[in-house]
Amino acid sequence: MTLLALSAVMAILAAGFVIAPVVARRDALLADLAPGAVLDAEARRRVTLTALRELEYDYLGGKLDEPDYRAQKQRLSLEALAAMRAAEALRGGPAAPGTKAVSDRHACGFLNPPRSRFCAGCGVRLG
Repeated sequence: MTLLALSAVMAILAAGFVIAPVVARRDALLADLAPGAVLDAEARRRVTLTALRELEYDYLGGKLDEPDYRAQKQRLSLEALAAMRAAEALRGGPAAPGTKAVSDRHACGFLNPPRSRFCAGCGVRLG
């Protein structure tokens, strides 16, 4: 009987040892580090800038003629400008000279969550 009770206790401890990290991680991931609107605006800005870069490559590669290139570039430039303004407005606008920016934007342009140790865009250590 003692052996059965000891085995049950050891099984419960082993199950707790395996489950504890899963439960702790799930609790840690529940908090949002940045508001969703800021992340959406930042994603839209990055997508439009990437589209502009792809348009340049297509034009230089000869896939687009001059009128199509100019029309698409104008449209994408306006979208990128609107996305950049929206992202800046959600973050509270550009920081005043001599003050620290609200966001943790790295030199590569990626907006990192607060208290990040490494840049998620380029992998460089922050701080």
